[in-house]
Amino acid sequence: MVRNNTPQGGSIIILSIIVSCLLMLIPLADPLRFLRPEFVMLTLIYWAMALPNRVNIGLAWLVGLLMDVMLGGSLGILAFAYAFIIYLVLSFHLQLRRYPLWQQAAIVFSLILLLKIILILAAAHSADWHFWWPATVSMLVWPIIYAVLRGLRRHFHVH
Repeated sequence: MVRNNTPQGGSIIILSIIVSCLLMLIPLADPLRFLRPEFVMLTLIYWAMALPNRVNIGLAWLVGLLMDVMLGGSLGILAFAYAFIIYLVLSFHLQLRRYPLWQQAAIVFSLILLLKIILILAAAHSADWHFWWPATVSMLVWPIIYAVLRGLRRHFHVH
């Protein structure tokens, strides 16, 4: 069988990013909102690791800008943070893909923590003890996000 080398599945990538954006908009009670994983960042991290030629810094910046508008934050802060984190993922994507899932989850924790630090330094959020929760929950759900997106990538032959 001859493999088609033209990129396929761009709509699956975009659809998964849209779903992750919508998951960030679901209203939660105040005590639970700190437990929401960073779905958009997790989705971007997966696609940047899996398909670095398809998901790049520009796409991360556009998604971050969209999230800035959707969440009503200061325009450009999430755009910068997403682009910077995806830059790091793209720089090390070959190494990251080789790590076992638990090690990837630890790196995801660090990347989400970096996202929160950027937001705090940009004065978009205040620092309190809730600071750690999104990174911790994102680390715990990473294996699920990874499995779902990998399943979609394989099922729809996204490459």
